[in-house]
Amino acid sequence: MFEYQSANGGTSGGDRTPILKFSAKDGSFILADRENVDGQWTTRETELEMPTKVVMDMAEIEQGWMAFKPAPDFVMVKNNQPRPERPDEVDANGQPLYKWGFRVRLGNKEMGLRELSSSSKNVYERMKSIALQFEAGKAENAGKVPVVTIDGTERVTQTLSDGQTQTWRVPKWSVTGWVDRPDLLDGGQESVPEVPVAPAVEAPTSASAAGSDDYF
Repeated sequence: MFEYQSANGGTSGGDRTPILKFSAKDGSFILADRENVDGQWTTRETELEMPTKVVMDMAEIEQGWMAFKPAPDFVMVKNNQPRPERPDEVDANGQPLYKWGFRVRLGNKEMGLRELSSSSKNVYERMKSIALQFEAGKAENAGKVPVVTIDGTERVTQTLSDGQTQTWRVPKWSVTGWVDRPDLLDGGQESVPEVPVAPAVEAPTSASAAGSDDYF
């Protein structure tokens, strides 16, 4: 089945996996690092420069329900596991507090190991494209992990039910290579190896993907 997992994990502020945040409003990737200053934990944020390459642990990616109250809480499962039930908590407007999203580990030798999560539907759709490329290439790359090149972001426009439009930004990324799984993804200090230039794996269309629309 599944486990309920809190982002804090019952540990102190310095024990959490450092975060890579993405803003769907302005398209920024932010490195969030916890620092202990005079006995108090604070967060130092640095914008990630583009383009960049990361190894992404797609074999261990999780999906499920996310909420920020204000600390993030997760009810997550790995792919092909039963869908978790949505917690019944609501916000001040009576809307469900938990939203569907994903959580994945990634990193490179500059940023180290990071955790990226999002409940943005637009970002989720872009993660689907990475998942499809991963599925298309994993058989030929047994024991390896995909290298994802993040070129930047691009704008998407949505038309709402009332006819108004909203504009967001989404990651512009793709699988551009494969490398042996580095210790980095398991919490080690080994540097990520240099990535050879390789063409992106052509992904099958989402229509051909198995499973419901809520799963990769």
